[in-house]
Amino acid sequence: MNKKIKSMLALVTCLVMSGSFFGCFGGKDSSSSSGPVVPGPGSTSSNPSSEDPETPELPENTDVSYEDLTIPVANLKQAEYNTTTTTMPSNWNELTYADNNDTQIMSYISSSFFDYDYKFKDDKKFNDDGTINAAAIVKGAYTTHYSAATAIEDVTSSVDAKWGYTAEQKEEGGYAWKITLRQDLKWENGDPIKAQDFEYSMKQQLDPEYMNMRGNTYYDTLRIKNSRGYFFQNQEGTYETVASLGYESNADAIAAGETIYLDAWAMWGAQGYPDENGNPCPQWLAYNDTTVYTGVYNGAPDPVSGADLWAAYSTAGYFDVGEPYESWASIFVENKIRDMDWENVGIYAVDDYSFVICLDKAYAFLQDNGSLSYQAAYYMASLPLVHQATYESCKKAPADGATLWTTNYNTSKETTMSWGPYMLAEFDAGNYYKLVKNPNWYGWNMNLYKNQYNVSAINCRKVTEFSTKWMGFLNGTYDDASLDTENIADYKDSKYVDYTPSTGTFGMQLFSDLSVLKESENNNGILAIDEFRQALSLGLNRSDVVETIWPGTATPCLGLVNTEYYYDIENSPNLADGGVYRNTKEAKEGLLRAYGFVQNEDGTWSSGNLQNVEMEDAYDALTGYNLTLAKQKMAAAIAELTANAEKYGYDSSKKITLIYGASAENAKQHQRVAYLQALVNSLVEGTVLEGQIELKLDASAGAGWADAFRSGATQIGFGYGFSGNPFNPFDIIGAFVDPDDSLNYHTYWNTAAVNMTLTMPEGDYEGAGETITMSLQNWFYCLNGLATEKNAPQKYNWDAGFAPASVRLTILAALEEQVILKSYSIMLIGDYSGSFLSAKFDYITSDYNTFMGLGGIRYVEVKYTDSEWAAYLEANNNNLEAEYKKTE
Repeated sequence: MNKKIKSMLALVTCLVMSGSFFGCFGGKDSSSSSGPVVPGPGSTSSNPSSEDPETPELPENTDVSYEDLTIPVANLKQAEYNTTTTTMPSNWNELTYADNNDTQIMSYISSSFFDYDYKFKDDKKFNDDGTINAAAIVKGAYTTHYSAATAIEDVTSSVDAKWGYTAEQKEEGGYAWKITLRQDLKWENGDPIKAQDFEYSMKQQLDPEYMNMRGNTYYDTLRIKNSRGYFFQNQEGTYETVASLGYESNADAIAAGETIYLDAWAMWGAQGYPDENGNPCPQWLAYNDTTVYTGVYNGAPDPVSGADLWAAYSTAGYFDVGEPYESWASIFVENKIRDMDWENVGIYAVDDYSFVICLDKAYAFLQDNGSLSYQAAYYMASLPLVHQATYESCKKAPADGATLWTTNYNTSKETTMSWGPYMLAEFDAGNYYKLVKNPNWYGWNMNLYKNQYNVSAINCRKVTEFSTKWMGFLNGTYDDASLDTENIADYKDSKYVDYTPSTGTFGMQLFSDLSVLKESENNNGILAIDEFRQALSLGLNRSDVVETIWPGTATPCLGLVNTEYYYDIENSPNLADGGVYRNTKEAKEGLLRAYGFVQNEDGTWSSGNLQNVEMEDAYDALTGYNLTLAKQKMAAAIAELTANAEKYGYDSSKKITLIYGASAENAKQHQRVAYLQALVNSLVEGTVLEGQIELKLDASAGAGWADAFRSGATQIGFGYGFSGNPFNPFDIIGAFVDPDDSLNYHTYWNTAAVNMTLTMPEGDYEGAGETITMSLQNWFYCLNGLATEKNAPQKYNWDAGFAPASVRLTILAALEEQVILKSYSIMLIGDYSGSFLSAKFDYITSDYNTFMGLGGIRYVEVKYTDSEWAAYLEANNNNLEAEYKKTE
């Protein structure tokens, strides 16, 4: 085999279109990448700017109890809240929801075991009349409280031996936890909620007959014992790495009678290669299979067989039959786990009001003093919960030609059950829904929530055009609106505007799976060429994007995560003073390399006309915009496309069509398409592709836009890189580099077959000073403490507490760099939104809080009852333009 060995041998160098501000106003942030939903009654976007010098030191987090207080019922006004969405939710089922649109309802009908709250000076939350002591809120601080749970206990040392914890793990603790529930938990219809309901719900979440999308949160992130095996059992035709199925080496797998398979698509790009009978090359080739598949590479025949691949890679020193797992992450065996009993999955009810959850990963849900840590409410906010009778009645057997069961649970008023503060009262699919207070919510019995939740109902109507929404806000019909291009000139200084940061990074996703692109009729295989995507990234002027598309509501962003991510919150005495990932040396240097800067021998940096400058100066000059290099990349992409037309399915007689997918067709989406079309035109000007690439808008998938993109039906989408999980950027990177992460837009990028080499920093930890080569996926596993000897070297457990922060930052920055260079996901802006709240309401504080937002629905003050608001509007002729232009 005389061709160069491909990807494995090379060292790798939401669209949330809802526009619904009430989702930020009062709900949970449910758009986390691969981690659990971050709880809290307000938006969970991150802390104010790290440049803010006034943020005080954080007081120690304590779980303050108010249950011993006598708190009078305050005579507070109540009113309905009216909002809009551009995309109605398709389902609000915790087990299956797809994107942020689906959390609109879900956020209000669920509850948490543990809850965040403001920190109040001297713990005086309530005034003598029962009202909230807003003046005592400590800026930037928080407390953690028991909510639906009354206790959590580390039981690692006492659980049954069947869970397999070692003596060292039992001594360490943090793996198995017993949670005790309140005894007044109820569904909206009064049915009691018991521990068995959480066990039942998790069994449904992980049911292999459904393959529910959100299962990955529990088998990959939370890592419930044996949950992954249960979820993927009986999956004929699925393949796992040799290590993940427990073998110590390739030789051991072969000796056990296994057939070893190579990923011919990832390792050789052999999609569509036919054998002598015209049969296409399968993705999985047995290592000893001699069937030859032949395609064309660089204009020459490119034959491949499993035996040839094995010989070539072994000769190159990348793996051998007897090599240990570090070198063979891309060697697979067929998954043969069959009929695993539920009793082997690590969650079980102890009695009616307590259950135990056993994990493969240790968590510190309690502080040394026994009080709740922030992690309790962060990682164990809750577990999936469905109403058993309703869920069973909603199950649907596989349709003709399908293999999986489905459910319509939580897709209509009739199929919905709430155990949260609100419940669904009306739902008109595609148009409108209404939420009202749930009289059976346990929180009404708790002092923690006394004299809060004064919004009596939430009405949400579908409105796709911004102009219609804005007109409704000005005439008092709607209670929120966004700051956007149409209103920023007159209203950016309005006293009714709140500017809030968010963890969200928003950008462009580019579908690039060549095997799918070639089968389409759009002649768009060029998307599979790295240089084409890199050209688009380098040709985008982020500052211009902000000024043109998101003026006043965003900031340019080059990284996968923005300035609202903290890597060591518990050891940062002041959130504004430290712990910001984006401000670290490692993160800055990673971005410089990703966008074309080169570090000189003397430590200075150079790129283009900027030569020999210090790192900070280079970083300050970094914009990500390099039109000269972008055109060079485009020229290289065109050369590759035309030289290997057959490989990319390219027909020079036809135009190249790129489909931009959206959830709604409106002026804003057409503006984005026009902007991108102008960019493409400028990059191909003077080339053979001038005038030959056209972008088309397709909003036919509606709320299913993300699934349409992942399938390749559309190839471009403006979407979140992923938000949430603000205190764990190490986890969120999995949404980009872990192909097993169901939230990953680009699972066809087989990072288990792409190696990265790092020389580890010196220090006192396993692997210090070593030069280590592993797959990107295994680097991610080790970074997050997910190495189990079945997927990656367990000795390289670099989770928090097992390696210095500088080591973890080095790995994270390197992974981020590889993703940016690949340019499947092109980040453009950091979410920093300006939003209006109507004069009918007021936030409890104007100081944004990392955990509490601005207080949300829970704490909002009602200034006018519904009847008073109607009278106020009538007195102002239903025109509040002048009012909303006021600056003080």
